[in-house]
Amino acid sequence: MLPIERQVKIKEYLVEKGFASVEDLSKLFNVSEMTIRRDLDELHKQGLIQRIYGGAMANDPAFFEMSVIAKSTQFSHEKEKIGQAAAELVNDGETILMDSGTTTLEIAKNLKYKKITLITNALNVAIELAVCPQIEIIVAGGILRKAVLNTVGPQTESFINDVRVDKAFIGVEGVHPDTGISVPDLLNAHSKRVMMSIAHQSIVVADHSKLGRNTTNKIASLEDVDMIITDSKADPSIVKQLQEKTFVKIIE
Repeated sequence: MLPIERQVKIKEYLVEKGFASVEDLSKLFNVSEMTIRRDLDELHKQGLIQRIYGGAMANDPAFFEMSVIAKSTQFSHEKEKIGQAAAELVNDGETILMDSGTTTLEIAKNLKYKKITLITNALNVAIELAVCPQIEIIVAGGILRKAVLNTVGPQTESFINDVRVDKAFIGVEGVHPDTGISVPDLLNAHSKRVMMSIAHQSIVVADHSKLGRNTTNKIASLEDVDMIITDSKADPSIVKQLQEKTFVKIIE
């Protein structure tokens, strides 16, 4: 296969999957990792893909959702701070709901000594807290999205719709002053919308890179969000616009 042919196929693969590691692409096309890196660098130079640590992703983030592995390398320090701050809002005896995401996973890491009931559709969140005997964990079934380790679909929504929680922590891909909060996946957006509807308080956790972005599937308007927790790198002008419609907590 000629390099140009392989590069076209790599781009098509990234558009379909959203993200791929150098190692995976090397195995897929049966070439060395060095060759794949050269291909990715060339595609990046042409503006056709985005290079990230360990691999690459499709160029337009509005139409795909990165995998848990890919997300975990981005703004990890900021997500840790957001996770700590969000966990401080949780009180013993509460029933909380958390969906999938690397930021919500950071919340889970800081809840290990709380006595709570957790409802989640995120396998990684459930596994993180499974070692805690004082936490009751209820996992919503449904269609498993393998790249991000959460369940979606009618079964998930039906289950969640029958419960009530004190707080719901929602991870998103876009927080826009005009269009609200959003994610690329339609079923995921539906599930998150149901989660917010059964919560006494809906809290969105999003690092600064999500602010000002608008992805393809709207979850809710900002007026439906009780609080947004973000980090201090957020654009002040965007934060000001968001604050006109909801409460924004900025973590230093």
